[in-house]
Amino acid sequence: MLEPMYGLTTELVRELSKRATGKLLTEAQVQTLTKSIVGKYFSEWLPTPQREAEAEERISAARIHITEATKIISKLQNDLEEQAYQLDLLAQEIDEKKQIAERYAILAQTNQDALTAFKTEMEETVRKELSTQAEKGKSLRRAVSVISGAVTLVIGAALGAWFQIYLEPIVKPLSQPTLSQPAQDQPSP
Repeated sequence: MLEPMYGLTTELVRELSKRATGKLLTEAQVQTLTKSIVGKYFSEWLPTPQREAEAEERISAARIHITEATKIISKLQNDLEEQAYQLDLLAQEIDEKKQIAERYAILAQTNQDALTAFKTEMEETVRKELSTQAEKGKSLRRAVSVISGAVTLVIGAALGAWFQIYLEPIVKPLSQPTLSQPAQDQPSP
């Protein structure tokens, strides 16, 4: 930026020193002088109709792009907010179900402990009752067992005697050797 200013100043001093020979410049000469100096050093900075049109096109394209980007960003932001809301609802539901599960786990553990205590108590009570019942009828069962054993022996002996007395002569085969007769050899088949 200093270079064009320095060059402009140098050119002005040079032109002014040439003209300073006492002659006054006319309006046309001043315009010609300033146009050539300004055009030479500042022409790239000064807008031209073509540059202005290109700049306007770039500005309008940039505005369109910014508008589209803003729409996309707002849609993304809305989507993210909706997803965050859904995740919050899901997290809340998970917490509620977790609390319910913990409550049921506590109830199940309490019920399991109570059931185990009840089961143990019932087992002990049933054992005691069975032992009492077993002891209570023990003497009666022994007496019945002895009597039934004795009756069985007496009936068995009576039946044995009856078979010997009544059935032995009928069943006794005629060819059966007696103690007084020797056994005859019978041929083998």
